[in-house]
Amino acid sequence: MKVQFSLGTGRDETINQIITQTKLAERCGFSHITFVDQQNLSRDVYAMMTAAALNTSRILIGQGVTVPYIRHPSVTANATATIHELSGGRAFLGIGSGGNALRSMGMEAHPMKAYRDVVEFTKRFLAGKEAEFKGIKMRSEWINNSIPIYMAAIGPSSCRLAGELADGVIIGPGIHPELVKWRIEQIHRGAENAGRDPSQIEIWVRTMIYITENKQNAFMAASSYGNRGPYYLFKHKNPSTDDLFKRLNSKIPDLEGLISEFKKFFYSYDDYQHELPNSPHSKLVTQRMIDFVHLVGNPEEIQQKIEELVLLGVTNISTVLFTIRNKMEMMKEISKSIMPVFRS
Repeated sequence: MKVQFSLGTGRDETINQIITQTKLAERCGFSHITFVDQQNLSRDVYAMMTAAALNTSRILIGQGVTVPYIRHPSVTANATATIHELSGGRAFLGIGSGGNALRSMGMEAHPMKAYRDVVEFTKRFLAGKEAEFKGIKMRSEWINNSIPIYMAAIGPSSCRLAGELADGVIIGPGIHPELVKWRIEQIHRGAENAGRDPSQIEIWVRTMIYITENKQNAFMAASSYGNRGPYYLFKHKNPSTDDLFKRLNSKIPDLEGLISEFKKFFYSYDDYQHELPNSPHSKLVTQRMIDFVHLVGNPEEIQQKIEELVLLGVTNISTVLFTIRNKMEMMKEISKSIMPVFRS
C-alpha cells in the first residue's frame, strides 16, 4: 500500500533552520516540503523556498499555502516559476482561499468566484498563455512550463472547485475517514463536472503525525494547530454538509457535543496567538478534537489510520512541524517508524 509523505514547516524557524530541516526532510524521504505564507508570523515564503531549492536536489518545493488577494497572481506565479527554474523543475504552487495572513490584516476570505478567478488566471499564466485578471490581459515573456497547482480545500464548494481546476488538493483539517471520504467525493464531483479524470488528481490530507505511546505527550503540540478549521464546515448548513453530518452522526458518539467543543474553540481564537503552544484558546481543545484532526499515537495506531485513508484514495499524508518542540527528532521517527510501511 503506497502513499507519499510531505512535510509542512516554516512557522517559527530561522532561515538557517529552514535549510537544516529541508536537508533532513530530503534525507528522510519526504516527497514534498511546503512553507507557510504568514507575513506577521514567519519568514518570507519565497526566501524559504529559495533556500530549500539551493540546498536540495530531489524534494519538491511549494507554498503551504500561499494566500491570494495580497499579491497580484502574476507576482505569485512569477516567483514560483523562478524557483521552479532555480530548483531544476521541482517547484509547485500551493494556494488557499485565505487564513491567518488575511485575518491579521483585517481582511476576510473572498467569495469562491474570486478564488476561481485567481486560480484560472494563474494556470494560464504559468502555462505561458495569455491570461486575464480583472479585465487586464497579460502574458509572461519567459514562463512556458505548466507548474502543478495544489489547492487547499475545506468545504464542499472549495473541494469541487479544486477538483475542477487543480493538479492536487490539500484537504484538512480532519482525518476522520467519513469526513475524508466525503471531501474526496466532492473533489471527484468537481472533476467529473469539468470532464476531468478524478484519478489523476492527487489527494493530500494535511494533519500532524505525532508518534508517542502516551497521547498526553502530544497534547501541547496537537492542541495548538489545526483545530480551528473543522468548524468552518460545521457552521455552514447546506445539503452537502447535512449529508456529512448524517454520516458522521452514525460514526461519532455525541457528535453535537464534539461540534460544540469546536465552536467554543473557534469563537475564542486569537489570531495573534496563532499556532502558539500554551495559547489561551489551545486550552479549550479536547482529546477527541485532536483525534478528529491529527494522527497521534504509537506507530501501529498511526499506520492503521493511514491505511484507512489510503484505501479511500488519499495519495499523500502531509504532516506539519509547526508546534512540535522536537521537530528534527519527530521527522526522523516518522521516517523510521511510519514511512517504510507505505513504500510499496
